[in-house]
Amino acid sequence: MDCSLYSKSKDSFQKDPFIVDFYGICIVINGKGSISLDKNIIPFSKGSLIFFQPNQVRQWHNLSENFSGYFLVFENEFIETFFQDSFFIYRFQFFHNAAVSCTLECKNNFLSFLIDLCKTVNNELAKLQEDSHHLLRSILYNILIRINREYIKQYGLPTNLFQNNIGLQLKKMLEVKIRKYQRVEDYADFLKISRAHLNKISKKVFGLSISVIIKERLLTEIKREILFTNKSIKEISYELNFSDISNFIRFFKKYTGIKPGEYRLKYTK
Repeated sequence: MDCSLYSKSKDSFQKDPFIVDFYGICIVINGKGSISLDKNIIPFSKGSLIFFQPNQVRQWHNLSENFSGYFLVFENEFIETFFQDSFFIYRFQFFHNAAVSCTLECKNNFLSFLIDLCKTVNNELAKLQEDSHHLLRSILYNILIRINREYIKQYGLPTNLFQNNIGLQLKKMLEVKIRKYQRVEDYADFLKISRAHLNKISKKVFGLSISVIIKERLLTEIKREILFTNKSIKEISYELNFSDISNFIRFFKKYTGIKPGEYRLKYTK
């Protein structure tokens, strides 16, 4: 885990697109700018929280001279070990609800609250003691749960994901299995429940049918491959387990309105 204060002058704000394999939260405490996440341009300013997932393609844009912010960075393996919970990171809607928003706007009192906690984390990391891991664990719980509550409140989301183990297992499975498995039956079999039961849980927890959730996650993976690799459309189709390229093209056009090759030409100019 890392909790660092950065300003525009830091080398980490590179101009080119980049990919990292960890989760993160940026707490903007001054300035403004925008960031593209998988080609989606997201503006931000003082008080914005920006949520990052692993393997997103990111690029910073138009940072103001006075930009600064705290970055909380943690890998999934660290979180699972530190909190002894394999589903811990999946309990937070702000990390896994990009279709709703990758940002949250904070009022001044909540922003001040988060800044104070980040300062406490930094101070503790600088002078580790035998019981530091207990204190850091409690602070991280505080930060993540409070942000999750604000996110749910601001976007009017259901609160039943946090303790729904089947919903959490589904989220985790989609992240690691979507490139190979894209049928509802696959995930019902993995979870050892019926397709109807899985669909009922999906609608209750996420407000969407299981088939829609699978398709949306698969489309995200396809778009990343098309826009940010040099692989041919045929190679992408094969790697994502489509039976043939015509099925792949048909699927992509059905949900985006254009063919994969046209999508690449349009968005990589």
